[in-house]
Amino acid sequence: MKSNRPILQILCLITAISPAWTQDPAPPARTQYSPERIFQLWDKNADGQLTRDEVQREQLFARLDKNGDGVITQEEAAGIGQGGAGQAQSPSVDQAQRSGAESLLRGRPGLGKAAKWRDAGVAQGAPLPPAENFKPRAHGDEAQAAGLIVDVLARLDVEMQRHIAAGNVAGVVALIHRNGQRGYFEAFGMQDIASGQPMPKDAIFRLMSMTKPVIAVCALTLYDEGRFTLDEPIAKHLPEWAAPQVLESGQLVPAKSAITPRMLMSHSSGLYYGTLDRPGHEADEGGGAAALAYAASRGARASLKEFSETLAKQPLKFHPGEGYQYGHSIDILGRYIEAVTGKPLDEVLRERVCGPLKMTDTDFWVRPDKAARIATLYQQPRPGVLEPARDASRLTEKPSLFLGGHGLCSTAADYERFCRMILNRGELDGARVLKPETVDLMFQNHLKTPGQQYGLGGAVDGEGGYSWGGANGTQFWMDRKNNLLAIFMVQTQHYRAPTYNVFRALAHEAAGIARGRGARIAGNKGV
Repeated sequence: MKSNRPILQILCLITAISPAWTQDPAPPARTQYSPERIFQLWDKNADGQLTRDEVQREQLFARLDKNGDGVITQEEAAGIGQGGAGQAQSPSVDQAQRSGAESLLRGRPGLGKAAKWRDAGVAQGAPLPPAENFKPRAHGDEAQAAGLIVDVLARLDVEMQRHIAAGNVAGVVALIHRNGQRGYFEAFGMQDIASGQPMPKDAIFRLMSMTKPVIAVCALTLYDEGRFTLDEPIAKHLPEWAAPQVLESGQLVPAKSAITPRMLMSHSSGLYYGTLDRPGHEADEGGGAAALAYAASRGARASLKEFSETLAKQPLKFHPGEGYQYGHSIDILGRYIEAVTGKPLDEVLRERVCGPLKMTDTDFWVRPDKAARIATLYQQPRPGVLEPARDASRLTEKPSLFLGGHGLCSTAADYERFCRMILNRGELDGARVLKPETVDLMFQNHLKTPGQQYGLGGAVDGEGGYSWGGANGTQFWMDRKNNLLAIFMVQTQHYRAPTYNVFRALAHEAAGIARGRGARIAGNKGV
């Protein structure tokens, strides 16, 4: 048998240098904004206060909302970007939060020419055509049975069509499920612009980071069986993680504690995307290392075991359990699942999650007979312009490296079944996937850092909300208190158009829920 050492060397090199491949030669100049200007840009309805939907960063919102009333006044926002209330006092989700709110209002390096029109950092889009140019669709018994307001759904139809006509997105599949009923399920726009192929409801999307909650659930099925505990060292099954090191002041020191499954599922392990030797780029969104390693694996045939062994040689950003950093944690959780079961991750996922839930279109690759349903991936160099993106993933080829952080493809209907199981506390159509108390654990905060909340596999809000999204624009959220789930599927790399914000606001309005209530998508994190 040939040695895989060259493959490991390639993967290690990719992990170390990949962020440099995805960034401009020099970051664009940073535009400075006053707190008043930031407040004005965020206050889209000009009511003099900010909601979670308008702020777009859950942890930043929590820091600014001093009295906990769910809104931010101009007085509370006075410290935005000035080292005051808007400035992170503990390790935060990403560089934007660490730098304060003004970093949300500038282009982020690493997106090439697409960053140039994002100097404001907030969702932007092209001017919309008049609403009267578009017709709503019929919504009757199903919407009413779900407790949704039909007139609001009609407005949602029109708004999605306006955003597509403006070139903000090519096509959308949107779904709202409430009170145990699917009340809204529509497809708009194009699956592929060049061919004129309309977007079908069963279009297959690259989930990217919406893969993470699915892999977390897969791991928790093993936890339910007593195959591991949440706080045992992962080195029990993954010996390469027996002695992790942390980079402190340029020096490598032994980690104070072991990495545990709980830390992997809550991104408190110290693992990260990018490299620690490039200041300001230790948590590059876009997941350069993971994305390139994943693409390389299709030719090199590297395994998840080899990926884990390679990553274990890299230093952690902080001591396990002492912070939050979005990164490779769920990738390693996938390898942990393999080690516990002795089976490949894709096989375990089919047996424990996708099979029981009848998620027939969800996998790490798309079989040739389904290839015609893959939504074309686009990039947006400027508002209103969509161009086919260079897609490194060859979706119709089965990979050898199953990265649990971003590798799945799925449909809106399949993901709905996954979310329904969670809202039903672990059961769907007679199939029990998780124990009810384990689902409850998913919705609890597992971070120790003040002002931050993250559950097992997804973001939580402490009020029954659970959510996450993917870098290509796929988004979902669940709201246990209001028995609501919503799914939004598009395919635009590094999605930043405002279409999702409109969908979210109208979905809440259709359900009769005040804006800002329920779990808020934490944005496109990582890959």
